[in-house]
Amino acid sequence: MNKTLTNFLIDSQFLGPSGPLNSFSIENLLGQRFLNGQSYAGLEYIFSLDGDNWWITILKFVIIPFIFLISTTLVILLIRNQYMSIKLEKRKKSIEDDVNTLLTELIFLKENGEHIANKIEAFKLQIPFHKKWCQNYMLHKILEINQTFHVDQRLHRDIFMRFGFDRISNRLLRHKKWYLKSLGIYRMQRMHVESKSKQIAAFLKDTNPEIKSNALIAMVTLSPEKFAALRDHKEPLTKADEMKILDLIYESQPNMPANSKKLLKSTNISIVVLGIKLMVQYKEKFSLIQMSKLIRFPNVQVRKEATKAVGKLKMLEANDILISQYHLEQDKKVKINILRSLKSIGNQKSAFYLESMLATESNSDIKFEMVNCINKLDPAFFDNSYSMTIAKDHTIKDMALHVKDPYLV
Repeated sequence: MNKTLTNFLIDSQFLGPSGPLNSFSIENLLGQRFLNGQSYAGLEYIFSLDGDNWWITILKFVIIPFIFLISTTLVILLIRNQYMSIKLEKRKKSIEDDVNTLLTELIFLKENGEHIANKIEAFKLQIPFHKKWCQNYMLHKILEINQTFHVDQRLHRDIFMRFGFDRISNRLLRHKKWYLKSLGIYRMQRMHVESKSKQIAAFLKDTNPEIKSNALIAMVTLSPEKFAALRDHKEPLTKADEMKILDLIYESQPNMPANSKKLLKSTNISIVVLGIKLMVQYKEKFSLIQMSKLIRFPNVQVRKEATKAVGKLKMLEANDILISQYHLEQDKKVKINILRSLKSIGNQKSAFYLESMLATESNSDIKFEMVNCINKLDPAFFDNSYSMTIAKDHTIKDMALHVKDPYLV
């Protein structure tokens, strides 16, 4: 055995079970392969490396091969996924025409339930319906068909159930994973399966916010009284929920739902805000008493939405209410909303009031909106002689020039 390596091991005091290893036991420990020179040369080489070269060896024989192996594996996986995706698309294409033909016939031929059931059962035998990809494709086509054709709701639901997708979706409602449970809720909502409304209503108390949100959206669709779930909802609505509900109602109801104004009486602030936005979306005017209460509402979010709604709905009769509220208002955003609404519905009285307040306003954003509003209601004001106070205020003069010519910097 090489003496350099043997001496190194002895000097390093490598220990055996009963004490330091001697030269003979070290050679036995290293084994016959080292003595034959098969692995001994590599071990001797590593021990002979100085401090500047060992990392080059690790890089060459460990790190680079490892990176190459990982890269090769990733490339193979990407190619495999691409191949499987192309293969799946070909399978879908092979049944697409048959699926479209069947759904068109079921919708337009107006056949009775028994004929529909027989036709669907026969169709299942023509396609590989037992395959998961085929079921998913069929379900997708059924869910999306009402975006292409005007489909009777009962017929649409009947087709969904005849394929057995109600049973599959019902199993999802009982699944432990929240995203699968949410998928089940969405399918029941999309297909208007009202028989599941009680089961879905139980999810309104779920600890998972995603499930709770999806259940609330579904209940707006499935409840016989559209806004019952909203009126009883105690927690704040997220912006996403608010937008979903507004879109959902507007898509399903060409006219404003009869009980929408009840939302304005909710104890939940976010539901009151939703009610105001709903009135604006349907261009439904408030009574003067309603609007007066909302503009003077204790909560700032309601005041923000109410003062904005006045201008959008062109409620000229609310001019005096806005002026009186502006005098009392402390919130900057509400003040700006009042000024923007006055720009839309204001009169000469509004202009006189704002002209008297202009010089004392300290906030630059509010002052700019004030200048903009005055210019709209009384265009000659900034062309005629200013009061002495305003004449000395270069900020107001610059704002007036910008309002008259937005391209002027």
